[in-house]
Amino acid sequence: MTDLVKSTQTQEPGSELVELIELELPAGTLYFHAGLEANLTTVQFRDKFPTDGDYIARSYTAIPIELTGIEKSAEGAAPRPSLTVANILTTFSGALGDLTNKDLVGKRIVRRQTLKKYLVGEPDDSTISSPPIEFPSEKFLIDRIASENKVSIKFELASVMDLEGVKLPNRIVVGKYCNWEYQGVANYRGGCTWAANSQIKIGTTDYTAYFSIDDEPIVPSTETFTTWTSGTTTKNTLVSKTEAINGSNYTIRWRANVNTASEPQLDVKNADWTRVRIYTAYGSGTAYTYNSDDYQYVESGSTIWRLARTSTGNTPSADSIYWIRGDVCGKILDSCKCRFQWEHKSGSTTVPSADKDTSRPLPFGGFPGSEKYR
Repeated sequence: MTDLVKSTQTQEPGSELVELIELELPAGTLYFHAGLEANLTTVQFRDKFPTDGDYIARSYTAIPIELTGIEKSAEGAAPRPSLTVANILTTFSGALGDLTNKDLVGKRIVRRQTLKKYLVGEPDDSTISSPPIEFPSEKFLIDRIASENKVSIKFELASVMDLEGVKLPNRIVVGKYCNWEYQGVANYRGGCTWAANSQIKIGTTDYTAYFSIDDEPIVPSTETFTTWTSGTTTKNTLVSKTEAINGSNYTIRWRANVNTASEPQLDVKNADWTRVRIYTAYGSGTAYTYNSDDYQYVESGSTIWRLARTSTGNTPSADSIYWIRGDVCGKILDSCKCRFQWEHKSGSTTVPSADKDTSRPLPFGGFPGSEKYR
C-alpha cells in the first residue's frame, strides 16, 4: 500500500489505473474489467484475503462495462452509482448461466483499483504469500435495473450502508444470539444462508462442516483417532479415550485445540479440548439401538441425523419419531463462526481445525457488525 501511495503522488505514476469489478453470486464470484486501453485481454489480480496462506490469482475478463457516479461526500444523500454493461457481447450473459438480469438485484458488487504494474505477471507483482497492492475496495448492492434495452443494461447501485426507507425497530437483535432459522434462506424462513448440504467452498475445494447444537464437530467414522496417552498432544490431533458412564464404558473422541499436556475429561470443562462426534452412512436394514449415554449419528439426505429411539428401517426425515436433526446450529456467535469461518484440519475435508479464518466476515444474521446490512 505504501508503494501505491508513493506512485500515485508523483506527476507520472509510470503505470495506468486499472478498475476491477467483482460480482458475487450464490454459485461463486464473477470477475470483470473494462479493458486496458485497446487491449481486451484477460488480466489477473490476487485475492484480497489468503487461502491456506496464499493469495490466489483471479482472472478478470475484459467486457464492455462501466461504473460511474461514485462520489465521496460527507453531506447529503448517499451516492447511487450506475453499472452499465453493453449487450454487444455474450460474455456477461453467458457467465450468469441460468440467472436473469432481475436475479442480480440485491447481489453485491466489489470495486477494486490498482495500477497495471501490480497485476499478476507485471514487474511489481506481489508474491503469492504477500497481499495484493491496491486502493481500498468499495462495496455496493445492486438496487434496481435503471434501464434495459438492446444496446445495454444499466443497474443502479446502493451503498451497503444506504438504509433509506428502513424503519426501526426492524427486528430485535439480542447480543450474541441469532433469531434466524438455521439454513432458513432456502425455504424463505430467515436470513441464515448456510448451505442445505452444510458444504463450504474454499478456493476450488468443497468442505463438509457438520456440527451439533453444542458446536461439536460431527465427522465420518472413517477419520483416524489415536488413543490418548499422557504427555503433550499436538494441536488439531484427534484422540479417543475410554470413559465410564453410568457403569458402562464408552469411547469418547476429542480434538486438541492447542498443544496441550492436559487430559480430556467429560466432567471437566477444559478449553484445550473439543468433543468430536462420529457418523456413519444410514443403512436401511441396519438396526439402531438408542442409548442416551452414547448418541448415534448417521448421514442421510445430505445432512446428519441423531437417533431418538430404537429403529430398524425407518428412514430419517423431519417428521420421523425415530430420528432428529443432528446437524443443528446453537444460534450463538460461535456456532456461526464454526461454519462461515471454517478452517480444515490438514489432510481432511470434513474435520475442522481449531483455528478460524477471521478474514471471512460473518454473513447477515442475528449479530451486530455482520457483513450485509439489508
